[in-house]
Amino acid sequence: MKTIVKVILPVLVFTLASAAAVSTHESKINDSKKTVLITAYIQNPSPQSCESVAVNCSTVNTQQACMTSEATPRQAFDKDEANACNVNLYKIVE
Repeated sequence: MKTIVKVILPVLVFTLASAAAVSTHESKINDSKKTVLITAYIQNPSPQSCESVAVNCSTVNTQQACMTSEATPRQAFDKDEANACNVNLYKIVE
């Protein structure tokens, strides 16, 4: 009986530890895929007159322009060195 416990217990502990490691790793991968709202700007009415908005977009070119979530969506931009809102942002494609 004692020999069975001495053999099975380490195997059981190893199996549980492996399962915990895999589930923790999957959780970290899922957390890294979560999107984060960033501050972007809409041109109101010109590129030098910017109004800040929160959007779920990125600077990575996905060929889809970043749009606001208003009833009438408008294109959102990031600011350049001259503080004008004319740097393209892109929709995050999952």
